[in-house]
Amino acid sequence: MTEHDEFATRVVPFSVRRQFIRELDLEPLLAAHARLWVMCNRLEGYADALPGRLPTADADAICCDLRAVVVSHARDETAVIDALFARAVGDPLTAAVMRRVRARHISDAIQADDILAALSGVSTPCAEAFGYMLRNFFDGARQAMDFTQLAILTLGAGRLTQGARDMLVRGLGERNAV
Repeated sequence: MTEHDEFATRVVPFSVRRQFIRELDLEPLLAAHARLWVMCNRLEGYADALPGRLPTADADAICCDLRAVVVSHARDETAVIDALFARAVGDPLTAAVMRRVRARHISDAIQADDILAALSGVSTPCAEAFGYMLRNFFDGARQAMDFTQLAILTLGAGRLTQGARDMLVRGLGERNAV
């Protein structure tokens, strides 16, 4: 596809044209992060209440929500990252970051499966082990969300609109406020 630059009277290949990253481009990613953040907070509350057991109805609800959030988060985050950086996959840094994001999705899914097994009674870890599983999941998920947003700030530095940059920086600051 070719686009004509009227002012310079030259042809600019569409694939070379600079694509800016706007707030609208980041909204699906930040929405996915918000859903995962809420799930992490729920799991942290449960971990803090151990060694007590959740009522069966609450455990079933957490299982259903956790499964949905982990699947949708991986799908939504990958779609945004691919849309923003697929053209730059030849760059070693971009390729490494994209591999890291995908690897984290696999790790989150495995950890979520272990939590689901414990919540549904398929496995019965002691309270200390289950608390450790929960904390590994929500701490890792929170770190992965920060990593992804920092990666976008780094890889997309020259392409981010001021509003998109502010959105990412504000989100990082709010989540990491002590």
